[in-house]
Amino acid sequence: MKNKIVPQQYAGQRPPKGWVPPLGQNLTLLGVYDNDSGYWVGLPLQVLREALLAAESLHTEDRIDERDKIEVTVPDASAQDVAKTTEFEIPAGEVWFINRFNLVTEAEVSGNIRVSKFPKVSDADKKYLGTDQAAGATTSYDLASAGQLGTDLRLIGGDKLTVVGTVTAVGGTTADRKVTLNIYGRKARRLV
Repeated sequence: MKNKIVPQQYAGQRPPKGWVPPLGQNLTLLGVYDNDSGYWVGLPLQVLREALLAAESLHTEDRIDERDKIEVTVPDASAQDVAKTTEFEIPAGEVWFINRFNLVTEAEVSGNIRVSKFPKVSDADKKYLGTDQAAGATTSYDLASAGQLGTDLRLIGGDKLTVVGTVTAVGGTTADRKVTLNIYGRKARRLV
């Protein structure tokens, strides 16, 4: 039987240069050999976290589409600048990778989206759009494109999306008006 050097023999100090830890049959090395120092260096936990995030994004469990829409209704006879909101919370244990928003506003109301993961502005979640989308418009926002986020929006259980509808008509609304957010992407099981 070969003699093995085990880490317990070097408590409080580094093992000798060039030492390779015994891997056995079930262990995987979580370190790299540093050529400059001649020592094995443990991988930072950030590396493992990044690997888990990459794996998480590759394993789709379901798709997110117009069935998962979020709507806010602004009632008839609402005055100008009245804002109404509807909030949607991502279910616990899930992670959502959203790649596209489709925002639909009806006449007399503008729309916007708030994302709880973004920094707060005056104690409210930051709006996704710099200026509200105009009344009577339908616009798709490809989150991975340049000028948007540049990647999918990753939301975990407990994160919230809020749709905001604001009356823009000087005389107020003449009927119930809706602002609808259709979200597109994929659902996965959370690893990190």
